Amino acid sequence: MEEGRPLVSVIVPVRNEAGHIDACLRQLLEQTYPLDRLEILVVDGLSDDGTRDAVERIRAARARGASTEAAPAIHMLDNPKRQRPSALNLGIRASQGSVIARVDARTVLPADYLERCVRVLEETGADNVGGLQRPIASSVVQQAIGLAMSHPFGAGNAQFRIGRHSGYVDTVYLGCFRRAVFERVGMFDEDAPLLSEDSDINQRIRESGGRVYLDAGIVVGYYPRERLGALWRLYFRYGGARAGNLMKHGNLTSWRQAVPAGFVATLAALALLSFVSRWAFEGLCGLLGLYVVCDAAVSAVMCAGLKKWALWPWLMAAFPCMHFAWAAGFFTRLSDWRGTRSSWAWTER
Repeated sequence: MEEGRPLVSVIVPVRNEAGHIDACLRQLLEQTYPLDRLEILVVDGLSDDGTRDAVERIRAARARGASTEAAPAIHMLDNPKRQRPSALNLGIRASQGSVIARVDARTVLPADYLERCVRVLEETGADNVGGLQRPIASSVVQQAIGLAMSHPFGAGNAQFRIGRHSGYVDTVYLGCFRRAVFERVGMFDEDAPLLSEDSDINQRIRESGGRVYLDAGIVVGYYPRERLGALWRLYFRYGGARAGNLMKHGNLTSWRQAVPAGFVATLAALALLSFVSRWAFEGLCGLLGLYVVCDAAVSAVMCAGLKKWALWPWLMAAFPCMHFAWAAGFFTRLSDWRGTRSSWAWTER
């Protein structure tokens, strides 16, 4: 790291985020990190919902009223490809900082987010630092979806969702990178038809000898999906993205990524064999029954702990929605060898 406070470039990839970009930028302008050592780059995928106007209003208001001596510059760049990897690369290439922080428009940042990330980068020597992802909900369905996404039954061992302890991990939410990382391992992959760009860059960091660090003291809020249909589409894309990583690297980085696909593949195999084997039919019924019991039991324990039984049916629906959508996306992507990015539309996390 350079001497003194490093310049931090915050990259905010957006597309049609008029409802969130204002709050996102205001949180960045209220960071405890020295504002004169901060620049913000909003990379817009040609939004048509007023996102660009919202950014321009904030820029104009700051230019009219506030002193700019210690205020970070806000730049807006066009992202014609309308994909997150291209947005991130455009922002990185246009930035000046020795530290690159990615921030999504829908995240809710604590005021000391950048301060803590930079400090952990310096203290650990890691190449990328992130924190825990915590759901913020305003309805019963949204709360159930957020809880399901943050529980081991739904998220496996994804430490950025369920982690309680700091340490080195396979991937993190968002990410605060040393700029030198991209000179060593390359930029975000814009060529793969569908890829988990976070996991891909973190896998390349670790394969190059670098390290990815999760600080459990850094907690970032986010707004989960509000409907089960939206949750299905999100996890369908997640599964497809993981298949893209498998096709690129030839491996998965954690056992959790194989479980939904393995479970659904086993059910499908037993269902086919059931036409010729009674044992296969009994195995299918037993496996499905065990899954339903686990789903009901985990959901009940969570509701009992929260003393909120209205969540129970929604939790029971959210878990299989996540698992089966993930597997469907995974196998769909594996079969779509000629897929293009245009066939997998931008979907915020």
